[in-house]
Amino acid sequence: MSAVLILEPRSSGAELVVRACELGHRVTVLTSGTDPRGASADVLARADRVVRADTSDQEAVLDAVRALHRETPFDAVLPGFEHYVPQAARAAAALGLPGIAPEGVESLRYKHRMRRAVEAAGLDQPAFRIVSSERAVSTAYARLGPSAVVKPVDQSGSLGVRKVASPREASAAFRQALSCGGPSGPRGPRLVLLEEYVEGPEYSVEGYVEDGRVHILGITEKVLGPEPYFVEVGHIVPARLEPSPTREIEEYVTRVVRAVALRMGPFHAELRMSGRGPLLMEIAARLPGDRIPDLLRLARGADLYEIMLRCYLGLPNPEPDAAGGDTRAGIRYFLRPGLSGYQEFRVDPLIEADPRIREIGVLLPPGSDLPDPGSSAGRLGYVLASGDSYVETAGVLRLADLSVTFS
Repeated sequence: MSAVLILEPRSSGAELVVRACELGHRVTVLTSGTDPRGASADVLARADRVVRADTSDQEAVLDAVRALHRETPFDAVLPGFEHYVPQAARAAAALGLPGIAPEGVESLRYKHRMRRAVEAAGLDQPAFRIVSSERAVSTAYARLGPSAVVKPVDQSGSLGVRKVASPREASAAFRQALSCGGPSGPRGPRLVLLEEYVEGPEYSVEGYVEDGRVHILGITEKVLGPEPYFVEVGHIVPARLEPSPTREIEEYVTRVVRAVALRMGPFHAELRMSGRGPLLMEIAARLPGDRIPDLLRLARGADLYEIMLRCYLGLPNPEPDAAGGDTRAGIRYFLRPGLSGYQEFRVDPLIEADPRIREIGVLLPPGSDLPDPGSSAGRLGYVLASGDSYVETAGVLRLADLSVTFS
């Protein structure tokens, strides 16, 4: 039995706590306990110990981890969310445990540093400008237009990301990108990225690095909501791709992983297939969100939660099974633009009884004040399904979306 500390689990990090307990590890969670988007009380109750600390403060995290380690030594320190990758890296290094090298971790957390690292490696990617003042926005937009994408350098979940088509829109999006956030972890530099807008289907690549070797576990196909936002409405694993673009994507992402100097642990890379090939949207040293690890387990039998735990514990992982059948797994999120609230959530009984439906859930319960649908925070609920083919899985997800009503 190993002792692991998980720093501020959210999204897939919450399931990481559950999976670590299932695998027999002693789990300590370090959390501020102040963010409503953090792990639920039920998840925290699964841990052996929950400790409160200011997780936005690197020194507070180090002090707390060192004190806990003196009481009962840890075998691993893992980030439970993207915003805490640097803190976990520095805490692991301070204890002499496996982890991401602290000196290179900033390019895995902040998007402008990621862009510079990929540029230095000579890899193709969207053209970009880093801006720190509204005065610089017009000049940057003029070099990237007629359409561009504005995004904060330190957020996730499409928060503050917007397509713009004029200098005025770019300035407004810049102000929004600087102001978005809230209690979601330590804030980075007050910088914003303006990027070339890339046409093409969007995918993510899920994998991990072990002993410097990059392992690709799967390519996820994205379903996006209407622009100018980039809200992820759904995912299907594995994507419907021919062998040639699959190899092209895998080779490109392998080079990106090396460019950002990730040498251990899981990664989640997002890209678009453009007319000039795959182009990186972003990469992070974390578990993918939106239940993608669960989709991987259903479709490919790959347990990315266990893989992450073994990487951080310094244990070898079995060689991934390269063979893949036709089984697909997917998730569809419910978006209802224009809806300000609802009192009842209805599911067609035929959908509920369909054996291909694995799970249907509500994210924003009846009576909630519904947020702006311009980010993942505006998704009302979801359906998770699996099928014997891409066409079957995509079809049942679409049907479920049409069959669920909010009134």
